[in-house]
Amino acid sequence: MTPLAPAARPVSARATRQQVTQRADHHPADVRNLLTSGLAQACCYAAARPDCMVLASVRYGPAALCPRCDERRSSLGKGTVPVRLPDPRPLLQIAAASDACEQAAADLRHAVAAARQAGHPWSAVAVILGGTRQAAQQRFAATSGHR
Repeated sequence: MTPLAPAARPVSARATRQQVTQRADHHPADVRNLLTSGLAQACCYAAARPDCMVLASVRYGPAALCPRCDERRSSLGKGTVPVRLPDPRPLLQIAAASDACEQAAADLRHAVAAARQAGHPWSAVAVILGGTRQAAQQRFAATSGHR
């Protein structure tokens, strides 16, 4: 028989912003940003359960739970009407898409600079980007170092 782990105690539902930030420190930056900005709520077991998903999806009175902790709950919130919280995943998708756009813009600047250093004219860059030579030059001349 395997020994049972001690029951995880929920973190106070009235956690301070500092406590939420400390709990989120071991999670991706996007999750930390959602929690510290107040756009999402932390699961009250975030610091206590290793399999906790951190971002809460339901509230039972003052206690917020992620989907995994909600499935595991035994007496927490019994007799309390659950309140569904907005799903934070679309906000995480926005953050990921924004990061991808920033990375793509940086890659494009580097590619244009490499094309210019290789001797390609602004007109060739413009054809690839679907614009005019002048627009390409105005947009990328400062980053490529070539006029």
